[in-house]
Amino acid sequence: MGVLRGLAPWAVVFTLGLLTSFVVTALGTGLAEERAVFGVKESAQARQYIISLLQQEPQSLIALTPKTDVVSRAMQFRQSEAAAGQIQAQSLTYLGGRTAGSLAVHIYAIEIRAGSGQRQFFPLALTLLQGKVVRRE
Repeated sequence: MGVLRGLAPWAVVFTLGLLTSFVVTALGTGLAEERAVFGVKESAQARQYIISLLQQEPQSLIALTPKTDVVSRAMQFRQSEAAAGQIQAQSLTYLGGRTAGSLAVHIYAIEIRAGSGQRQFFPLALTLLQGKVVRRE
């Protein structure tokens, strides 16, 4: 019984320490995410490109890519028309990105449902150069 009484103050200190560290970690993590301490916030151009891609808006896609020849633009329009109504986006999640000067890479996770009802999940990385999408993988 005497041993338990001797450990009681230490158990209280240990419990208070755990609770304090939990609260500090929760607050610190929230602030770090809000201020993007550990990463780069999502680019508005990348977000608009992804949404335009999922909604099959060729005009927006062309506006967010570097100038190309007429044949390449016509092929983009044709591909968008062919895919119209065949897929539906179920979810879009921004996973993160990095920026080095005018070059930025942003990664997304997309879940789509095909016309057949089959659901697919895939990652998509966009590479932007001076606010224009130069590559998507």
